[in-house]
Amino acid sequence: MQGSISIMNYKVEIHQTGRGGRVSYMEDERTLFLDWEFAVDGVDLFVPTPENWDAYWQGRDAGWAGGRRQEILERVAEEVRKQKAAGAKVTIEDNWIHFGF
Repeated sequence: MQGSISIMNYKVEIHQTGRGGRVSYMEDERTLFLDWEFAVDGVDLFVPTPENWDAYWQGRDAGWAGGRRQEILERVAEEVRKQKAAGAKVTIEDNWIHFGF
């Protein structure tokens, strides 16, 4: 099983501008940008819905993200939680990742 696992190097950076900002998900020289904003009970990170994921990234010259929604969102959620929201309850939903406080 170990031989079939492909581990990619990735990095997540959080940028804030006022009451929101952008999260950068990077693999090698490739980057995805996701917007976020503070919510009443935490933070919402906006993401393309499952049915729009592949087309959304294809239209932004990031077709490499196609078919990898769950993998990428889990990585982003975990890294944001580690960096900024250690005590948050994290849920990945159709339109966003919610970090509840």
